[in-house]
Amino acid sequence: MKILVAYAGKSGGSREMCLLLASLLPNHEVVLCDLAEAPVAPTGFDYVVFGGAVRFGKLHRAARTYIKEHGSALETIPHTLFLCCAFADQFENYAEMLFPAVLLEGAEDIVYFGGELNPAKQRGLDKIIVRMMRSAIRDSEDDEAMLPGLLPEHVRMLADRLRQL
Repeated sequence: MKILVAYAGKSGGSREMCLLLASLLPNHEVVLCDLAEAPVAPTGFDYVVFGGAVRFGKLHRAARTYIKEHGSALETIPHTLFLCCAFADQFENYAEMLFPAVLLEGAEDIVYFGGELNPAKQRGLDKIIVRMMRSAIRDSEDDEAMLPGLLPEHVRMLADRLRQL
């Protein structure tokens, strides 16, 4: 099966999870596509995994542009949508807000790949904001509050499902 894994992100989490997904599908022809570098049209693929990072409540600009340019084609191809975002409790809200309804309705799955607040992967004002967010989580009154992280186990579950297609 020929699978397009198309992603966009700023600090590397989406890329890391997509590279992992590709490595878990050795018997499929997987094309990795960083949408910010060289977008690949979804036509000609049997399956598409599409998504990216959420920053400040928005999907990466390259992913938004891809939806505008290729959304109609994506609707006709079996697909899974994914998001990387630091706040798991906002995942469903982000998915509904950031993906067109027709893509959501046609998706075989919508997957949360986790997200991280890593100041070392940020620059400028973003680095300061991430540090403040981390401090707020650590200083919260919720004794069970944990810093968010990427979820490779969610990628493995998606790979298991894709291998069965």
